[in-house]
Amino acid sequence: MSDLKIKDVKPKEAKNMNFKGYDISLKIDGTLIYWKDNKLYSPRCERTERFKHIAEILKAHKFPNCMGEMFVEGKGTNVFDVSKRENWNKAVFMPFDLLDNKKSFLERKEELNRLVEALNNSFITPTIQFKDFSEGWNYVNENESEGLVIRDNNNWIKVKLLKEIKLEIVEHETGKDKGTFILKNGSRISGTSQQLVIQYTGIKKRGKKPIGEIEYAFETKEGKLFQPRLRQITEE
Repeated sequence: MSDLKIKDVKPKEAKNMNFKGYDISLKIDGTLIYWKDNKLYSPRCERTERFKHIAEILKAHKFPNCMGEMFVEGKGTNVFDVSKRENWNKAVFMPFDLLDNKKSFLERKEELNRLVEALNNSFITPTIQFKDFSEGWNYVNENESEGLVIRDNNNWIKVKLLKEIKLEIVEHETGKDKGTFILKNGSRISGTSQQLVIQYTGIKKRGKKPIGEIEYAFETKEGKLFQPRLRQITEE
């Protein structure tokens, strides 16, 4: 199964966009799961046994093929929590779209909302909806949520709440293309572009300290940055 084609948009850019007629919902920090022909799949493999309580509920209610987010409830939980064996039977499934492409997205959304409401099970949760971007983004900031998903019939837009940090780059590992930078805290991050690699090399040759300006989703329990993205390099 292919990954979703979602466009990432910065919060500052999203605030100036017109989302009239779009569906705006909370993005949960979990893992993408498909329910298809009475089995659960991640984009890589089958997950029916891992989340068998979810599969049993959906199968018993003859729930149609859909896609959704599998996650563990609780403030500060993330994709790593739902991957832990001890949390598999606690996982909650949030369907966000039916796989029936004959209907428009808004028709599918309305039908899905009815199905989840009729199911009335605490392990199958509806999406959290917002009337506009401002309401949704305020919720994201107040609850330190991952972000928003904004949709219409033709577009998927993701707006994530990212943190920023400046860290020394201590090493660069060469690769086929841009290679990987190693940060002072042990985190690894893609070189992003050849220009940044050239810039890093120049700073090191001058005997200066390269500092990466980085965006990231959150810090893991091991102190590493999750999904870091290098924006630019300065020197000290």
